[in-house]
Amino acid sequence: MLRLSPQQKTRIRIVIEWLIICIAAWFYASESLLNFNPISLQETGEHNESSTFPILTEIAINRYGQMPLWNAYTMTGLPYLHDPLSHFWNPISTISVILWGGINGMKVSIFLSFLLAGLGQWLFAHVFGARGMARLWSALLFMFSGGLAFFWGYGWYELLLGAVWFPWCFAALWWALRRRDWTSITLTALCIVMVLSTGGGYYPFYLLGCLATLTLLNFFLSSPAKRWRRFWRAIVIALVSAALLAVVFIPIATGLPLLNRWTADDREQTYSQPIPYAIMHYVISDRNWEGAEVLGLTSGWKWFYIGAIPLGAALSLAPLAWAWERRRRTLLIGVAGLTLLILAWVANRYSPFGYIYDLFPFMYNLRFPNRLLVIAASPLIVLGALGWNALARHLREWRQSQLPAWGTNIIKRTFSWLPLLAILATLIYSTADAYKVNQNFAFGGGTTDENLRKTLTWLKDYDKSFYYINLGGDSIYWHGVSVSYELEMPVINFDYGRHLVSLDRQLQPESPFIATPKYIVAWTDPPMVNMPPSAQKINTIDNYHIWYIPDALPAAFSAPQEQLQPNSKLPLESANPLSIRYDGPNRVVVHGAPTRPADQLVALVSDYPGWELTIDGQPATLQPINDYLGASMLAGEHTYTFEFRPKSYYVGLAVSGITLLTLLVLVIRERVAHKR
Repeated sequence: MLRLSPQQKTRIRIVIEWLIICIAAWFYASESLLNFNPISLQETGEHNESSTFPILTEIAINRYGQMPLWNAYTMTGLPYLHDPLSHFWNPISTISVILWGGINGMKVSIFLSFLLAGLGQWLFAHVFGARGMARLWSALLFMFSGGLAFFWGYGWYELLLGAVWFPWCFAALWWALRRRDWTSITLTALCIVMVLSTGGGYYPFYLLGCLATLTLLNFFLSSPAKRWRRFWRAIVIALVSAALLAVVFIPIATGLPLLNRWTADDREQTYSQPIPYAIMHYVISDRNWEGAEVLGLTSGWKWFYIGAIPLGAALSLAPLAWAWERRRRTLLIGVAGLTLLILAWVANRYSPFGYIYDLFPFMYNLRFPNRLLVIAASPLIVLGALGWNALARHLREWRQSQLPAWGTNIIKRTFSWLPLLAILATLIYSTADAYKVNQNFAFGGGTTDENLRKTLTWLKDYDKSFYYINLGGDSIYWHGVSVSYELEMPVINFDYGRHLVSLDRQLQPESPFIATPKYIVAWTDPPMVNMPPSAQKINTIDNYHIWYIPDALPAAFSAPQEQLQPNSKLPLESANPLSIRYDGPNRVVVHGAPTRPADQLVALVSDYPGWELTIDGQPATLQPINDYLGASMLAGEHTYTFEFRPKSYYVGLAVSGITLLTLLVLVIRERVAHKR
């Protein structure tokens, strides 16, 4: 008979737990996310808008072989890699998109994110001492937690991509601070990169606060001889993470002053609640609660259900673990301290965090503090798992101490197992409850608008030139933007909360001209309150009306310089149309000849630092006009190629690449030395 060593038994148990997590993720999310139907796209929230970035990545890489540096399909263009919501450098998103396309890749990456949530939570619980069923329960419960379901139910793609990596970061940092190698530093930095490369907006601040808290707790709970070594390892992890993220943060830092976000700061911190109110969201599963105005909240967006059992375990069993298990108190303090920090942050109107916000007013831009309850669920569940573990160990010790006195009585032996079986049944019930409730919230049906696809396809065949469309008229048709992206049709009224500062200048009265849509596509007739008098309806397809606007300027034209200056208005007849096309998102190609000597070329694409110009392949000087791309035209027919190549991207790429290669060399050398 084969005898297994304790280490082998442990490995088998771990593999079985991981396999259970994978199977649970499959049953939880595969039906909705792994159907591989390119027109199947959930429509319970902002899924359509969120899919535009994955589709942009698919267009750039799969169709044109380019890195998506510029977003050509929003307004008159935005710098994609300078956008704080960009998630190109997150491999879970981008590799999935490259392999399965924009919409299917997006769904696959979300499935993987749910799976990674379970595996990361398992690791977090393991590092902090949870074992057996409690560890597995922790992993499954976070994977099924209401906060993650809430993010996907509302279509907040980048928020879910990043949230699932928080438990990985918590586990990796605590583990790395107690070691002496480069491997643990590298793995921790990579986990941090996975959070901050998702475009989660607030995540850099949230992650910094959480990891700083864990570092300080580790520092003060360590012996004096180890404290400073652990502190310096934390500094190294921070520096390495920053260097790896240079390709993300350097372009964003360059671009933020040039972007205008219409979302103002939230001085009232509307979604902040006292801690007792906040944790109530974990135990209420009524769908009416999600949209109710209760407990000081004026609107919805609050679905964080995990059930009363994990919350009760964290609040009642964790203190018992503190009393019963002295040698595990350090781990309990670490998890409890992290949980309290995040909950106090949610309650920033009522806790010391309010003073921090007053000291650093820019933090008032971190709206929706209640979203931190998604992150807080992770350490809260681990706290409950540690409590369950302590109770189970206590019951086992009691059983072993009682059995000798009970003798061989089978009935007594059987009844001695009942408390442990009750714990197991409670954990199973708790997991099944979260699974059922949150699966219904997270996933729904829907498809892309195939009637709109038919309409826009007709329009592309009708007019093969380059132009901007208005999608929806007075109010943008959000659920159609994925279709317009797939067809590579720029939507000039697709703002999505941010635009270039230059757009505000273009809208001033002294502006000589402004880009406008050539066509309006809408389901209302007429589509706008202030419809241009010259508008002409040219077709109706499946209840979508297409209006042609003759007064729109050509997307590229030549005109006399004197008519392009501020305080002069460019007549339409003075704009001589030129051939223009996007050759991939990063390249604009204009071809033609000037109508008059010394004419100026104008391409109605947003000017931005990083655009370069060549004329017939030879470098030339860019001459922007009214914050659009422009150039002095040469006599005769020529090809003018504008290419977006921002220096900040290449600087960041070099720093990140060198850092990654250096870490790879250090880890390989370390592994080789370890084997020797």
